[in-house]
Amino acid sequence: MSNVANIVTVARREYQSRVRARSFLVGTALLVLSVVAIAMVPIIVQAISGSGAQRVAVWDGAGDIGGSPAATLDSLLNAPTGGGTSAGGQATTGDFSVRAVTDLDAERRAVDKGEDTAVLALARGPSGDLAFTLYTNESSTGRVAQLIRQAVSAVVIADRLARLNVAPADQARIFAPADFSVAWADPARTEATQSSADQGASYFLGFGMTILIFMMIILYGQWVAASVVEEKSSRVMEVILNAATPFQLLTGKVAGVGGVALTQYLAILAAGLVALAAQGPVAGLLLGAGTAASSLPQGLTPGLLGLLVVYGVLGFLLYAVLFAGAGSLVSRQEDVNQVVTPMTLVATAGYMVGVYSATGLLDIRAGWLTFLGQVPFLSPFLMLSRVTSGQAAPWEVPLSIVLMAVTLVACLWLAARLYAVGVLLYGQRPGARTIWRLLRHGM
Repeated sequence: MSNVANIVTVARREYQSRVRARSFLVGTALLVLSVVAIAMVPIIVQAISGSGAQRVAVWDGAGDIGGSPAATLDSLLNAPTGGGTSAGGQATTGDFSVRAVTDLDAERRAVDKGEDTAVLALARGPSGDLAFTLYTNESSTGRVAQLIRQAVSAVVIADRLARLNVAPADQARIFAPADFSVAWADPARTEATQSSADQGASYFLGFGMTILIFMMIILYGQWVAASVVEEKSSRVMEVILNAATPFQLLTGKVAGVGGVALTQYLAILAAGLVALAAQGPVAGLLLGAGTAASSLPQGLTPGLLGLLVVYGVLGFLLYAVLFAGAGSLVSRQEDVNQVVTPMTLVATAGYMVGVYSATGLLDIRAGWLTFLGQVPFLSPFLMLSRVTSGQAAPWEVPLSIVLMAVTLVACLWLAARLYAVGVLLYGQRPGARTIWRLLRHGM
């Protein structure tokens, strides 16, 4: 048989034996559910951050304030801000729905039941100044209390100015909002700054994709190593070597298990695309009919799904050939974990750094993380975090992919040489010195 025919035969056997396993079906289902959950991260973040307006009631116990205190508070709480816009842009927050009430006790009961967020009671103090009491079940130092505290300060000042006979037109000029915007510290970044919801979504997105790639690399790498040891322990390897070369066996095993991985990746890709298409309807159903997908925080995109497949496949191939070479050095299943420990530790280190940088525990902008993102064995875990956070330069992604491809060729040569002598090595646990001798001189 030709080289290609032998490789295809080995790959077909590996593929069919794996896809029929119950663990493959269960694992695929879990991974599909995971990518759907990742695609729905923007909706989850939007729901957690509070997509609907906070309901605040105002009870006026003073009775002598000019105008409507509720209308004044509403305009102050929902004033235009620069958060989440590019330099020079402004957007209305619309986070609060404020209304006037006449029954303080009934409103307090409504707040206690969770029907409203808070009720603000106004009264005139002994000194003549306004006094405020906020009734709420939320934290006294939380976001709602802090914003209302800032707003009522402006109400007090306006009341004092009115009592000093300052004309309303002059008061309007005093309280006109400042021209305020938020921009990136890096002058080269001209895109819109991220809101807290966008930032949270990118954290969850990078975190989820890093975990997904780590699970698949370790799972499939262990499968490749276990398959080699299984054939060695049953002495089937000696028979197979009469029909195929060690290199053909290695390539076929990696290709077969890689085909299993690709099948799962295609299922993930299809599920992700369907989930992305469903984002708008799901958001409208859960967050309100007026919520569109474009108004959600930054989330999974077809481009990110493509990068997930590219880094996942290259990462698998890079580790799988080494797992196969390492598995060929032992003859018992209980020795597999010991011999693949070095690769597992490297993958775990990359996973930990990727997760910590994705969640903000490590500064993703640090130069040493930029460097580690180009290390082929760490790129699958770090580059997705850098892309989702917006910190990856245009050259980083293509360079890391090229470096991974070049390293894969070198690792394939190394693993094939190790595999060629390891598959016939029985009855001993080779140490580092023995492995080095085998790589240099063969048997």
